Amino acid sequence: MIHTFGKKQDKNSDQVINTKVMFSYLNFLNEGYKSFGLNPKQKASLIKKRSQYSYDGSDLSEKDKNYLFMFTKQKNHFANHGLDSIFSCSQAVAEFRRERKNKSAIYTKKVDGKKVFTKERNYQHGYFNGQAVNSKNAVLTEAFAKKWWDDNQARTNIKITSDTLRYETVIKPSPMGRNDNWNYYENYNEIFLSPSWFKNVYMKGMATTVYKSKTAFVASVKPIEVSDRITATGLQGYTANLITCHDGIVSLEKNLFFLVYQTHPWTITNVQDNEGNIPFRGHDEKAQKRMYNNIVYETAKTINCASDNFRRAENVMSGRVQKNILNAMGV
Repeated sequence: MIHTFGKKQDKNSDQVINTKVMFSYLNFLNEGYKSFGLNPKQKASLIKKRSQYSYDGSDLSEKDKNYLFMFTKQKNHFANHGLDSIFSCSQAVAEFRRERKNKSAIYTKKVDGKKVFTKERNYQHGYFNGQAVNSKNAVLTEAFAKKWWDDNQARTNIKITSDTLRYETVIKPSPMGRNDNWNYYENYNEIFLSPSWFKNVYMKGMATTVYKSKTAFVASVKPIEVSDRITATGLQGYTANLITCHDGIVSLEKNLFFLVYQTHPWTITNVQDNEGNIPFRGHDEKAQKRMYNNIVYETAKTINCASDNFRRAENVMSGRVQKNILNAMGV
């Protein structure tokens, strides 16, 4: 199935046109190499020098070098320029690739022999719009996370952003609470989530928990190894970052132990266009245009517990799971 989430590309944009040109040059190069009968070493040697004027073949064996000289040292003017198209095409492809990588998510440089991401990246090129899985999940994360706050903390002002390449949860609490004065509703708590929240937290039924007697938003989870005694009971162990709310101001609780027992798996069902259950806050026409709402997402059902003490979490979960089993049996 092909999902068209994210910004739709303009077929006449420079990015699309340059991609078509680059693929055409690649095809031309492949056929050109075949017609000249060049081996990989000869190809690499030609690309390095980029011009028949400076080509010396010093990195090749005598046999391979003499074979190329048969073309580059020709007395006929047009014959000795026969390989110029390969030089030009290889340079064009290299420039296109450099432009596509520059300031994009895959642009890296080496420091002390190790790849590091540059700090001056700019993500406005649109290479990920409508293409990457992360773009799709970022849209879904924002939509379903906003719905969670509407359903569970309706009086809390929240702005949620899911950056395509974000991997950590960050919050910016509101400068004032609900009880300060009526100006609270002109302020917002800002939450920045990883796009993986939708798949790794929400769909697995782990978005909601209770922590210190308060309903908490599970912002991220990370699996941890637990003993066989615990996994044998069907429990899964995680560390979790939770976002709690008091007086309309959010706070982040990090690295809590999180035990989960799944009672029902998640499902994804295809339906007719615009009959899916992707939520939109208010009349968010911009968000609606970014996707086709033709899927119904049903989350997994779970019993869970979060605590800063693993033994306490285990004891609480034991009681909750047993109660759920007894209820299911009608006892």
